[in-house]
Amino acid sequence: MPIARINGFDMHYRVLGQGPPLVFVHGLLSSIDMADALGETPGYLTDRFCLIRYDARGHGRSGYTTNPKDYTWDALAEDLLGLLRHLGIERASLWGSSVGGGTALVFALQHPEMVERLILRPPPPMGQQASAHSAALFGGLALLIDGLGLEKAADIALALRPWAGLKEANPELFNWIRNFLLSQNEEGIVPAIRGIVLGPELAREPFSEIRAPTLIVAHPDDDIHPVASAEVLHAAIQGSRLVVAPSMVHYQQHPEELAAIVEEFFGGQGRTP
Repeated sequence: MPIARINGFDMHYRVLGQGPPLVFVHGLLSSIDMADALGETPGYLTDRFCLIRYDARGHGRSGYTTNPKDYTWDALAEDLLGLLRHLGIERASLWGSSVGGGTALVFALQHPEMVERLILRPPPPMGQQASAHSAALFGGLALLIDGLGLEKAADIALALRPWAGLKEANPELFNWIRNFLLSQNEEGIVPAIRGIVLGPELAREPFSEIRAPTLIVAHPDDDIHPVASAEVLHAAIQGSRLVVAPSMVHYQQHPEELAAIVEEFFGGQGRTP
């Protein structure tokens, strides 16, 4: 995996396929490897786009800094800008997931001339209730890691909602989540969480100024990424399209349906001759 020196840390990234650039921005606690493990990489696009993925600061195989100010929305957008400049890309479409969606949105506000299209799946937490829930969940996790270390923090977190009782009900899933938590960079993930949770509120950004065609894909039964967050962004971004899945796992079970939605959104853009 290639490495680029971006804003004071080593960023790992991966490039697949040929065509117009499409950049994937992962969510908090995730990475390129995690997205692959979860089947979140839309391989059907590699024959028509140049897919660019990277491990954000403090995540995956990338380096980290310890100042929470390096993980605010503005800072994360600057890291994305640094990667695009490193690759010599002047304009790209962005596919952001959760916190990655927030990064993509802020980038689109700051550098509108560089954004072709936006896909948010799922969109970042928006509104008081969603933001408060996310801050409590991830802020509590950061506090546990900082005070007790990663392993003890993972064990305590798995004993609380929404994972309480999971060990007995589904041992395989329990072990997978525990290993996922233990895979985090202990020194990088704490400032990453605090930079986002304690930094400027994303909802205060003027998203009505975004003019890039935007697709928002949401699903029910998710307290961190509720449909209400998607509706807030849909109302703010003129001409955006909102798609709500029947369930949280619907597009995992029916990936061909999501592929058709994305295909329609791009309107044939990126087809190789």
